[in-house]
Amino acid sequence: MPKSVPEKGSEQGTEERGVKREGKTEALQAETMNLFATPVIRSSLERGFTADEVAFFQQQLQQPIKAIANYSSQNKQVLAEAAMESINARIQQSLDHYLQTIFATSNRVSLKVTQSWLTLTRKGESHHSHVHPNSVVSGVLYINVGQQDGINFYRNQDSIWYELLRQQETYHNAYRYFIPVSVGDIVLFPSDLSHGVRELAEDVQRVSLSFNTFFEGELGCEEFANSLRVSVG
Repeated sequence: MPKSVPEKGSEQGTEERGVKREGKTEALQAETMNLFATPVIRSSLERGFTADEVAFFQQQLQQPIKAIANYSSQNKQVLAEAAMESINARIQQSLDHYLQTIFATSNRVSLKVTQSWLTLTRKGESHHSHVHPNSVVSGVLYINVGQQDGINFYRNQDSIWYELLRQQETYHNAYRYFIPVSVGDIVLFPSDLSHGVRELAEDVQRVSLSFNTFFEGELGCEEFANSLRVSVG
């Protein structure tokens, strides 16, 4: 598995391949075009955490509940708390950017956080591969991380009906991508994109804030009889 997005073949462009013609080897000019990309956006809080925010994180994780291979806060609405007002505003700004950049819609619609929670992972623990149902875009804010920390994203293997041995892992054939993160990073991704966290080898408390979203506003169009008004609350 690649530890990061493979460098070779990772961008669309012109490729040269040798082709023999009349005893000569000529370079084949071919353009690789990547269609329908999966949009993952990484931004940053662009500041450190305040003493009040750190105290809030610690208080929320005093009695965490057991997940499959790590722990989460009992509170599933942490961004609605007064201590998270500034962070919530920054996350909403990131979601607005995602909506404008990726969906580029003319509908009067926005992405609103529906649930948010803290995740705690300690040495020897991990976060299993999973998706987020009933959500459009999910995200993670990284509060405390280990060295060379990050998140793994996985290709949908159900759509691959063949098995080939990889001589070299490239942008096109890799089935896992690792995105490195630092404290304060915000990563947004489609909620149906499988992701997880490898086992933590360091003696550190890895803390992150995860959230789900849904559309709020009007989807579709009255003229085409597919209009839907959604309110998240």
